[in-house]
Amino acid sequence: MPEPAPLIRMVIQGAAFVLVLALWIALVLLWQAVRARREQRIHSRLGISRTSGGEAYGKVLRLWHEGGVAETTVEREARPTLMQRLAHMGEDAGWKVSMPALVGVLVAGAAGLSVLLLAITGNFVLPALAPVLLLLAFNGYLQYRINKRTALFERQLVDALELGARSLRAGHPLSGAFRLVSEEIAEPVGLLFGGICEQEMLGVSVQDALEQSAAESRSPDMKIFAVSVVIQLRSGGNLANMMERVTWVIRERMRLNRRARVLTAEAQLSKWVLLALPILLFLGLSLMRPEYMQPLYSTSAGRIMLLVGTGSLLIGSWLMNRMSVLRY
Repeated sequence: MPEPAPLIRMVIQGAAFVLVLALWIALVLLWQAVRARREQRIHSRLGISRTSGGEAYGKVLRLWHEGGVAETTVEREARPTLMQRLAHMGEDAGWKVSMPALVGVLVAGAAGLSVLLLAITGNFVLPALAPVLLLLAFNGYLQYRINKRTALFERQLVDALELGARSLRAGHPLSGAFRLVSEEIAEPVGLLFGGICEQEMLGVSVQDALEQSAAESRSPDMKIFAVSVVIQLRSGGNLANMMERVTWVIRERMRLNRRARVLTAEAQLSKWVLLALPILLFLGLSLMRPEYMQPLYSTSAGRIMLLVGTGSLLIGSWLMNRMSVLRY
């Protein structure tokens, strides 16, 4: 008759895993409910109404002019698809290759690496972890490229607006200022303003070309500049002064962003330390005492512990990333 102790331990371990997983799911659902209730209160205070389909939002704007009230509804932009988000991420990173194709090659490479490791090692732990680590490394490098290019865009945009303001004060038209920016500023800002000049040469108005370029750049600073220029062109005024004021706003936003990164630096450092400690301890024990770590690979309970530990690390990293995000 087989000994019941290992079976009981397996049942206890499985029950503990299910209990922890259910607790995590309950906490996530509670957080989602609190967030949805808070967004609903904010929307009701701002006058934002949800449409019947639930996919778009509209904000009613009321303008008083000459004793009358004019109302208009500003609809929220449609949520992009997965392929569009991948393409946007590739553009933000400055890559010229097709992002969906690159992700497909990466997934195929991860699957091939998993099969190769399975054939070499003969167990399922390392082949299951290696593709996940590869995808996480690619995502980290992609976010690094996006953040680097975004910071470069912000610095170049400030220089471009200052150059445009000086050009306007010297007597050049707005299109001439944009052409000067495209010639003097490097990529990506110079390429963006060069596209505006090319669209104007093809017969597109400056307002439409500027709004389209701001939407394609997906930069909040560029959108602020485009809206300011459009309003100034419609109402009249000094464009040079407007550019200087927008430059000051962008500089203050960059300063606030740097302060926010300083405030969240401790949380980010704690995240990396807490994530690195179990991984380094696991690798150190595997190198110093491989026979001590052998049950993690050879037994079913050890494999379950490895999978649960990896999942806990991923969930903890996601939660700490969410906790360190400042919305302002």
